[in-house]
Amino acid sequence: MTDLDTDRLAAAKLWLISEETADLPYLAHALYALVPVATTDVATISADELWRVYVNPAWLAATDIKGVGAEFLHAAWHLLQEHATRARDLRVTTWTAKHWKTATDVAIEHTLTQARIPNDMSSAKGEGLPPGRSSEEYYAMLSGLPADSENAGDPNTELPMCGSACDGLTRSHELPAEADLGHVDPDTAQYLREQTAIAYQGHCTARGTDPGGLGRWAKHILEPEIPWEPLLTAAVRRAIGWTNGHTHYTYLKRSRRQSAVREILLPGTRRPVPAVAMVVDTSGSVDDVLLGRAMGEVDGALKALGIADAQLTVLACDAAVHAVNRIRDIRDTELAGGGGTDLRVGLRAASDLKPRPDLVVVFTDGYTPWPDTPPPGSAVVAAILGRRGDPLPPTPAWAKRVECVLA
Repeated sequence: MTDLDTDRLAAAKLWLISEETADLPYLAHALYALVPVATTDVATISADELWRVYVNPAWLAATDIKGVGAEFLHAAWHLLQEHATRARDLRVTTWTAKHWKTATDVAIEHTLTQARIPNDMSSAKGEGLPPGRSSEEYYAMLSGLPADSENAGDPNTELPMCGSACDGLTRSHELPAEADLGHVDPDTAQYLREQTAIAYQGHCTARGTDPGGLGRWAKHILEPEIPWEPLLTAAVRRAIGWTNGHTHYTYLKRSRRQSAVREILLPGTRRPVPAVAMVVDTSGSVDDVLLGRAMGEVDGALKALGIADAQLTVLACDAAVHAVNRIRDIRDTELAGGGGTDLRVGLRAASDLKPRPDLVVVFTDGYTPWPDTPPPGSAVVAAILGRRGDPLPPTPAWAKRVECVLA
């Protein structure tokens, strides 16, 4: 097999990161981590998930430095943006791999064009697609079916030559992980993504540029956003699970161990249904849409825990408690208010309820004074409501904080 011209590979990488040419220095970590492998089984280049790039030596010798650089950059972005993992999440198969390749190329092409990198990849304009969308959105548009469908696309099973780095589908020319050759393991790959994102943000600060959607990608790598709905549900489940562990002794029910002790009457145990109170901030600054979604998540969690028949107490509060409603369905809630905010009165009212609530869920934008201590005997979950980009105020250490943020 013909050896690769390593000088041309080095020149292509240098062209990409040099300030005088492509000016992409933040990609140095990723580009120099790629492991080139010579093969005639590909027409140009192809990459696998272990950061091995399979290069046709004849193509390398006949292609100019800019063209080689563009192809290596193409492969690097498939790996940096985890297209293989995302393809598996969408259940991309040999039937749909062509659509997925086009979708990822459209997303990548935008960033390459903005950075003035010559390429012949599919573009949003060329495919009749709107600009600035994610690969998943493009995939759904191209396939004409939901993005998680297994049956979208042309039944042509010939896989695109991008390699498994693009769609997670192994090609025949790709070497196994245990092959005696360099590769990048998943932990190192994540480290490379983080280093590239950090370097990119530094580059933008110095140059004042933001090609394509790279800013969103860097922020996603360095500041991953976790959906708040499951976090809020989990917080409610943990609080209810803790209260469910408490049992009361009663002589109205026989002990299961009574048969072992005939001379002594043993009390049985009962597990009370947890009492739940919702303190709802009804001040004018609270987002009604987000408030409704957050309350719906809590209601769903309570029903999933089998306490749907338990009466809930909802306290509508701004600077004063306007309404205290015992309800069996969250849809029966009547909220009043619209003034300033002081949830201390709402939490005080919750602690005075009979029976005392085991769990208090507070829905607020956070712009309120808080009491120094929680309601006695109650677990507290604070659902802090806001829009993305808005500063969210701090909450007391005694409350389980869940940030419920919408775009």
